[in-house]
Amino acid sequence: MAAAQEPERFARIAADARAAAESRARRVPMRRLKEMARRAPGARDARTALCAPDRAVSVIAEVKRSAATFADLSGAGAPGMLARFYAAGGAACVSVVTDPHRCDGSLEDLDAVREAIDVPVLAHDLVVTPYQVHEARAHGADLLMLDARLEPLILEGLIERVHSLGMSAVVQVRTRREALTAIETGGRMIAVDTRDPQTRQVDRSRFDQVAEVLPAGITRIVAGGVLGPHDVMDLARSGADVVLAGEAILRSTDPQQFVAELVAAGAHPSLLHVANREAR
Repeated sequence: MAAAQEPERFARIAADARAAAESRARRVPMRRLKEMARRAPGARDARTALCAPDRAVSVIAEVKRSAATFADLSGAGAPGMLARFYAAGGAACVSVVTDPHRCDGSLEDLDAVREAIDVPVLAHDLVVTPYQVHEARAHGADLLMLDARLEPLILEGLIERVHSLGMSAVVQVRTRREALTAIETGGRMIAVDTRDPQTRQVDRSRFDQVAEVLPAGITRIVAGGVLGPHDVMDLARSGADVVLAGEAILRSTDPQQFVAELVAAGAHPSLLHVANREAR
């Protein structure tokens, strides 16, 4: 029953995101937003940053104010400060959750992170309209998270829009079917969400199942369930190119050191021969 209700739940969330974007568009019209995006510094080359030859797995460290479990993480620190810690720890990219409804995020958080660091920045929200794509670029995003549960034609249009603005699209998937849809619609960076959408429990086998249908040349990202260096190494051996970690970093006593340990694990000499590196 819960699985059958998931499409309806997603439709409601998507409707909320669309309504919020339309509200912002009344304050900042699309014409003005496009001009802001044109004036913004060019997007950084995220794919190169994430697929460096000196490591098997790169780390995307995430800034967010609340977790998937609805835990309040705002006490971990200001977004800009955290981003500087992450970059100093060696993160190849910093993700910023800007979703205001489910995670208490904002575009102001994205602005703060962009101003604080030079590494590529991923804007993480439920994007359902072209307006949001231009919005992310205007606020300095280099990558943008999209969701494979969208209608294929909508997803394809959003991916094309992201790429046309010089950003990289990261398509989040949960199943093999969603992964195939993401690839067919132009996705080249696939983030596998290892959390069950209902229980929010991590199931690492989700990545293993999806990875089987991903062709060579696709950047494979694991989102969720990275609790420490051993997880990074295990996921590298399963074929991951990138891990996205957020809550574990924010709950640590020293975010910079925690990120540095994840980064070191991804560059461990024993991993440098693992699969998918040559094809990237």
